[in-house]
Amino acid sequence: MTEREWRDRGADLKLMSLLLIKRIRIVILGTVLGAAICGGIYFLCHVVYAPAREYEAVSKLYLTFAADDDGDAYQYYNGYTWNDLMGTEPILDYAMEQLTDVSGLARDDVRKAVTADILSDIRVLTVTVRTHDQALTERIIRAEEASLLHFAETMAEFDQIEVIDHGVSSLVVVESQTKRAVLLGAALGLFLTLFGMWIYMMLDDAVYVPAQFEERFGFPVLGVVLRRDKEWRRQELEANVSYRAGKNPVYLDVNLSEADVLTDYDALRNSSGVILRVPYGQKIGTLTESLIRDLEIQECKLAGAVITDCDDRLYHAYYAGGRKG
Repeated sequence: MTEREWRDRGADLKLMSLLLIKRIRIVILGTVLGAAICGGIYFLCHVVYAPAREYEAVSKLYLTFAADDDGDAYQYYNGYTWNDLMGTEPILDYAMEQLTDVSGLARDDVRKAVTADILSDIRVLTVTVRTHDQALTERIIRAEEASLLHFAETMAEFDQIEVIDHGVSSLVVVESQTKRAVLLGAALGLFLTLFGMWIYMMLDDAVYVPAQFEERFGFPVLGVVLRRDKEWRRQELEANVSYRAGKNPVYLDVNLSEADVLTDYDALRNSSGVILRVPYGQKIGTLTESLIRDLEIQECKLAGAVITDCDDRLYHAYYAGGRKG
């Protein structure tokens, strides 16, 4: 199988799943790191470097409309109308007169701090004041109440405006989203870690199990040397080597550190067969492919390969039910 064909092959999902389980610590670490980063950023932005606290006061006023020329009550004052009126001269000017002793307070400051709305009943007006100072919030809401009472006295549309609920300045409690930020970070960390590991495993050309080697290179794996070796596995290897490579085999290590060492091809050709020792889990797929090509050019008989230092648990899990182990 060529390098391109190897890259284009379908993924071995069973092997990828087993490798993922072996690297579960990386997945956990990525998840924890994602949670810590998102949670930390949210904590810094909304706690350590949070904007100044806000104070809010909400008053409710009852509107008694006067009758028009037809005897019907004026009812065209909706929420949008009131919100605009609060920043206009009749109401804002009177409110500013109540706040003359507050130094540095501009008309725009008051205009931006005040909102008005009709929530359901057009006869109930809700006025909200929000600033970064508790005392200032209290002063403005009282000034707005007085201004609206005065406004009713000057407008023919109203018989009366009265305060039915005096707002009290209190701290605006912002709901903490730290838990959500942590959970979002954990989910992102998990996804990015799994995606990164999937990319890594797709590009990984290391040999982990015999099926990989045989599929890619087209030569049989005569046996594996397990980390916790067993006698039957050694006997199986000796029997396969004797059958495939004869009585005078030569073992050739596939090793990155020895890649540039000149190979004695005469000795290899004179042997009864060449057996590659392929280390488990090392990135030597391309080197193995190059070595096999050189052996074929030199007309050396390649009998097969042996996977060394193979992980027992992964090997047995991969071949569960199919091989002894």
